[in-house]
Amino acid sequence: MKQLFIALILSLCGIAVQAAKPVTDSQKTHLMSLPPFERACVLIRQYETLHSPKHWPTIAYGHVVKEDERYTKRQYSHAEANAILKKDLGKLCASYRDFGADSLLLACLAYNVGVSKVNKSRLVKKLKSGRRDIYKDYTSFCIYHGRRLEALFKRRWLELELLFKP
Repeated sequence: MKQLFIALILSLCGIAVQAAKPVTDSQKTHLMSLPPFERACVLIRQYETLHSPKHWPTIAYGHVVKEDERYTKRQYSHAEANAILKKDLGKLCASYRDFGADSLLLACLAYNVGVSKVNKSRLVKKLKSGRRDIYKDYTSFCIYHGRRLEALFKRRWLELELLFKP
């Protein structure tokens, strides 16, 4: 199962992986050689769609336009959307700076579920107290309208695999 998820992520990074062949160490090394922030961006781009004008006020890779922002209702290119994603994720990382190495993990989660949900969670309380046994708490953020969504669970699992150091 872990091999399948790693193959999925490698394919997101543009590394072709055939189902019958095992993932090589060099392919794993390539993904993990990316800086953690870039790994996080790859993950977010995979799970957030490049939104079209019909999704307004959501643009780019899941950015919700606020009243004081100057974005327009148009199709954003991958490069423009990626710049917006990096700006948003950078701001979120800064807001979780007190969590040190876990700031990126919390920023990724907040990017998807919102800052208020993350800040009120058991996950944050555990990390503040120094506890590192967060698997269940982190993967619990896969419920949507009262149902557990497998795609959200996979996203959480991958975020932990690629960004968390127990």
